[in-house]
Amino acid sequence: MSFETDVAQLRASANPQRIDQIAQAFPSPDDIEPWHQLNALLWPDLSENENSRRAQLPAALDEYQDELRRYIRRYDDLRARRLDALSNYDVGIAYRVSGPEVGLADALRAVANHIGCCRAQILWLLGEQDRLAIPQLALF
Repeated sequence: MSFETDVAQLRASANPQRIDQIAQAFPSPDDIEPWHQLNALLWPDLSENENSRRAQLPAALDEYQDELRRYIRRYDDLRARRLDALSNYDVGIAYRVSGPEVGLADALRAVANHIGCCRAQILWLLGEQDRLAIPQLALF
């Protein structure tokens, strides 16, 4: 039997009700909270010089917002296409023993964690932007 045939059988033997329960148990991406604590190792890499740091912030924010959009697309894809969104490697090797249902739950959990982390990183960047904002002087 070929690997593709094994994977097709694993997908076909998955419990559709359980797959639906798993997908529905995960919240909308809009409801995923940012992490409450962000270890300094996960802070975006910015210059120590405040002027350089200030100049780097817009590009860093764009980068992390793009990353967040990619994670949300992947999360939505997993919730919508379920097992079809998992690779043959995931189904046939990584989750061969524990089952494709566990694979889907683990994938959703992992991407949800990435969304929460990325949101925390964006909030950290916005905080840096506020901290480094040049005060506006009154004109009169």
